[in-house]
Amino acid sequence: MAVLVTSTPAQAAEKCAPAPTEYLWYAEVGTYYPKTLRNITTYLYTGKQSAGAYAEAYVPNGSYVSIDRSIGSFSAVTDAEKKNGHGWRTNAQVAATGGYDYCQAYHSGATGWTSTPVVQGRYHAVRPCLRVSGVLECAQDRWYVDFDG
Repeated sequence: MAVLVTSTPAQAAEKCAPAPTEYLWYAEVGTYYPKTLRNITTYLYTGKQSAGAYAEAYVPNGSYVSIDRSIGSFSAVTDAEKKNGHGWRTNAQVAATGGYDYCQAYHSGATGWTSTPVVQGRYHAVRPCLRVSGVLECAQDRWYVDFDG
């Protein structure tokens, strides 16, 4: 199980940075996602125009689906990132730019799909997390950054 441990555990705060309206569509991030967190397949989506991002999972009653968003922003550094319009960052890179905030959605009732609110992902690293039965698990060392939204 991979649970994020930060240098300052209390640094994350619930803060939903709203994204602009997406006029085209959202698509799965791919490559390292979907990810299995707490034995549940968890998806990460990005807007094709807005670079908005959200997480989604099929979770039981009392669960939280959340999306972490880096406080600091990133620029494309490799030729591949510049060409593809996206890249990946590590926990250490996110911590070095000020850590992260999170945005979450609570699921109540029968097991079902729950999505986080859409957050602004342009130039910010994002990753999904699940809190099921009180235990939090986040995707480790695979933060997605959209450079061309």
